[in-house]
Amino acid sequence: MEKDIKIFLDFSNILADEARLISLKYFKKKIRINNKKKIGFDPVTVADIKIQKKINSLILKYYPDHSIIGEEETHFKNSTYEWCIDPIDGTKSFIQGMPLWGTLISLSKNGNIILGLADIPALDERYIGYEKKAYKIINGKKTNLKIRDNKELSKSILNTTSPYLFTNRSDQSSFERLSKRVKLTRLGGDCYSYCLLADGLVDIVVESGLNPWDIRALEPIIINAGGILKTWDNKKIFNGGKIIACSNNKIFNKCRTILSKKNPSKNKSKMG
Repeated sequence: MEKDIKIFLDFSNILADEARLISLKYFKKKIRINNKKKIGFDPVTVADIKIQKKINSLILKYYPDHSIIGEEETHFKNSTYEWCIDPIDGTKSFIQGMPLWGTLISLSKNGNIILGLADIPALDERYIGYEKKAYKIINGKKTNLKIRDNKELSKSILNTTSPYLFTNRSDQSSFERLSKRVKLTRLGGDCYSYCLLADGLVDIVVESGLNPWDIRALEPIIINAGGILKTWDNKKIFNGGKIIACSNNKIFNKCRTILSKKNPSKNKSKMG
């Protein structure tokens, strides 16, 4: 297994390198933006499409039996291995010239995520997790990732891309309830918020309505850095949904309690 994972890791880095060449070519350039939704706004650009096609073509060339789930193009195969690709996680940031978008690449075997890579091209940062390893590569320098040593909710930093992206008003209200209990809440970040958590700079990331390609790659990075990544109802994140990433179990359990509270008491809770 160790030999195989190293081969897959090298291949994933090649995929990320190829994706970078495309994304940076179009970043902060005037490009056509299409909307994938009839109601609302879900942008897709030529960069999203070209990255997906490039990554898919390389996987199909070197691993033709592997399945691929992608935000822009999917190839289902009856295989023990499944790649999951988000060519540009944070397309809204991408089209605004914000640098916090990334390319997400993961590989699963028999439904278990064995490798995750989050590449942040505009910052020249790459985050990788597999087996029991989690590290970042910045300017060619490799540094191990480790979550922050904080177990107090009241001292925590909470991130989300935007509460307006939550699935419904109930989820948004739950997030706002949690936000009132932490030290600081920051919005924006897309996949980069999860990388910051693994790097010990953020304590909690909460989101709702995620797809598999939005989150799978981040699991090995966070878990192997010592963090927690599960759904609001304490399940695996393999299929996306409502997501909580935390630096430890104590904060995770407090977040779950607050987020799942249906009729919050008027009295202040003593948690945190």
